[in-house]
Amino acid sequence: MKLKSRFALLDVERGRKQLAARMPPGSQSLPAGERIPVVIYGWISHRHGADDGTSIEFGVDVSRVEVSDPKTT
Repeated sequence: MKLKSRFALLDVERGRKQLAARMPPGSQSLPAGERIPVVIYGWISHRHGADDGTSIEFGVDVSRVEVSDPKTT
């Protein structure tokens, strides 16, 4: 199966305050040099939304998140 996605939401528990300090509520996307590289491992587990004519949102049960230093990528 081939999938295409342009964004995902990540529910952060540990590290959420440090991450939030970099992005105040309502902030826009960070500049390219300040975005944080991430790899999310998990399983697509459920349908989260309806078809809006462009996409359908699905939930992912996350097993592991790997974050890299944006300055080294």
